Amino acid sequence: MSSPTEFKIIIVGGGVAGLTLANMLEKFGLDYVLLESHEAIAPQVGASIGLFPNGLRILDQLGIHDEIKDVFKGNVPYAKTHSRNQAGKVVSTIGNMSEHLEKRHGYGLLFFDRQVLLQILYDNIQDKSKILTGQKFSSAELDDEGVTAVCANGSTYHGTFLIGADGIHSKVRTVMRSWGNKYEPGVFDVKEEDEVPCYYKCSFGIALNVPNWVGGEQHIVTGPERSQLVVSGPDNRVYWFLFEKLPEPRYGKDIPRYSKKDEEDFVNHNANLPITESITFGQVFACRLTSTLTPLHEVTYKKWFFRRFITFGDSAHKPNPIGGQGGNGAIESCAELINALLETKKNRGDSLSNLTTKEVEDVFAKMQNARYQRAKEIVALSHKMQALNAYENPLLSTVMLEHLGPLAGPESVLCMMGQVLLGGTRMKTLPIPKRPRLIPYNDELPAVPIKEDSVSWLVRGGQVASMAALILVSAKAFRLPFDEIAKWAAEEPVVIRWFGQTKASDFLNSLVSVLAILVDHNPATRLQVANFLFQLVSPLLIYTIEANRVGNQGTPLALDLLYSFGMQVQGIGRIGPLHAALQSVFTHERPTGRHVPVETAKALIPAITLGYVIPTIMVFARTPNTVAWQHALALWQFAPPLVGFLTRGISSLLKSYQRGIGKSEEDEKDGLERYKNKDVPILNSVYTYAFAAQATVHIASMLYAWAHPELSIFKTFFQVPNPFNPDWNLPTVGAKLGVFFKYDMLLASAASFASGLYSIWDLRRLGHVETRDALIAGASTIAGQFLVGPGAAWAGLWYWRENRLAGLTTRCQ
Repeated sequence: MSSPTEFKIIIVGGGVAGLTLANMLEKFGLDYVLLESHEAIAPQVGASIGLFPNGLRILDQLGIHDEIKDVFKGNVPYAKTHSRNQAGKVVSTIGNMSEHLEKRHGYGLLFFDRQVLLQILYDNIQDKSKILTGQKFSSAELDDEGVTAVCANGSTYHGTFLIGADGIHSKVRTVMRSWGNKYEPGVFDVKEEDEVPCYYKCSFGIALNVPNWVGGEQHIVTGPERSQLVVSGPDNRVYWFLFEKLPEPRYGKDIPRYSKKDEEDFVNHNANLPITESITFGQVFACRLTSTLTPLHEVTYKKWFFRRFITFGDSAHKPNPIGGQGGNGAIESCAELINALLETKKNRGDSLSNLTTKEVEDVFAKMQNARYQRAKEIVALSHKMQALNAYENPLLSTVMLEHLGPLAGPESVLCMMGQVLLGGTRMKTLPIPKRPRLIPYNDELPAVPIKEDSVSWLVRGGQVASMAALILVSAKAFRLPFDEIAKWAAEEPVVIRWFGQTKASDFLNSLVSVLAILVDHNPATRLQVANFLFQLVSPLLIYTIEANRVGNQGTPLALDLLYSFGMQVQGIGRIGPLHAALQSVFTHERPTGRHVPVETAKALIPAITLGYVIPTIMVFARTPNTVAWQHALALWQFAPPLVGFLTRGISSLLKSYQRGIGKSEEDEKDGLERYKNKDVPILNSVYTYAFAAQATVHIASMLYAWAHPELSIFKTFFQVPNPFNPDWNLPTVGAKLGVFFKYDMLLASAASFASGLYSIWDLRRLGHVETRDALIAGASTIAGQFLVGPGAAWAGLWYWRENRLAGLTTRCQ
């Protein structure tokens, strides 16, 4: 037995949490003993485990990642991940899920026997004398110098503190709470154990050689009150989870434990439940090696420790297994305990001897503070995922799973997974092996993310409210004098009839009349309109780019044609604020969502030049041929949406050409092309083009107004009447149209300016840029409004943003 003053940890439980912690303690030369109740350290209990990147990153620090990956013998698992409805029909498919995760996060998804992982963890331990089997923990004695574990066979073990890594039915937790209630009544909520909820039961197990099973695939099957996760494993194994909602939630002691007869009844009831269109649950179950029916507790206990006892893993935080984070969360808790221990050791002169109870509790408090909120969020997210898959809210599940999910594509699913993965922890004093990845973990970002949801929602709410205010102003300020336009058109008729003698031609000609009046009007109006129309290059390009980003698919931002048509019908002064508000709510948050298909990026400059820049130049290049000029004015009415159509057409031609010369479609088909950043230099050229064109027009316009003896920069571009004044008393139809276009430009510029500032804030909120960089970008955006104009300033900001996001993907290469 060790001396009471020597540092030693007692670990109860030889599962994933216990053996992982044992490996960590050995790595840092910290003494321990592990007590496992089973006679074998890696018993076959019919369970599988899914290791995700957040868990694998920590295991990689221990040097066992490659050994785990070798279980698959070089075969990349999960060539296809299918989402299926209750009939087993495919709703959506993601190709190469594990490769996606590996490229994004440095590690893939590895699903295999839990027994195999336990054996790997055990084999990695050098001093196996510290791992004791057949030692069933039964009670403990607590004193000021340490704790003594008592096993059912009478064996006793003394240590500095005792860790309960013994699962949801933790004996250590029971003993710990009894000591707490004895010494400090009220330290634990006496009702907490009885309030632990159970909403679902689950059949899980391992099958072998299932007929008609396609290896390398996994299936997520959704449906009312039931969902399934069925996954391929190594050596022709199949791992299944069938979740069934209980008729009503059960709590605490009322949560049932199931017998083999219960399992038999469950299987008979669900035997014909489809997994695919050709395989049922019963067919998989018939090929079982092992199986279990169990209730699913879902809980994050409020307090994980008392004096010299602490619990973690399922004994402290137990999520629904649908999210695969139970084992990974336990690994994270091990890492945070090590971090807290080593920090204390450093602060005590590199010694952990003679730790007082207060010092031990300080270590435990640091560990729980580091893990509690994340563990609680994972339990909540897993519950929501299960509720969605089991159609607890049928309307929400139908919309999300059957419509929006497939429309949004793989990026939305991968980002939702990343939401959990990126917040993972690590052992701070051990290096992380170099594994190329495109998305930094939160602890690898340039800046610490701003986690206060209240601040984020306040800023987002302010953005939406300010854009709504701009739209309200437009409702008051947009006063087109249609009767006077019609009268002018009758006196100086538009002779073209693109759509024959129809109302469509009449409407088009009225729009032609608007531009004709302005271009024929005084030099101030002509100058303002010329400057304004060229400032639309950035909105058209950026709306098109954002619509084609993989991270914006399935959101309103993907509707670029709607915005370009809306610009012509409602004015950019309304569409700009609308788009800015939607972007603050729906824009992608991961650097991988930034990607634009290369062919689309290549199509942008030809599309904007042919579809918008040339038609706009033709508006102001009037010739004596009035009919030809009117045709040019009519063509311009279609210029904004023409950019979108040309982008689609040119990109389709480029794709066809690439396929024609034998370019592989594999990466494109599986969505792996997005990880190569080939679009970045092309998009940089697009932003440079837009910046140069718009800055040139803006600077030339300002210089012309400054040099012209009859013009004033302020009056030409900024002076407008009060929008809430009912009578503006403007003398001519040209003056009224000029005010409309001024308001249109000012409101659009305000929207693009606000959108730019919000995008800078969003990058800082997510930790993608440092505060200093964000402030410089904000100041540059403000200065750019005046120096190069709103359009060029927006293009310049998007150039900076594009490269900051792309730069994140190279930080961990």
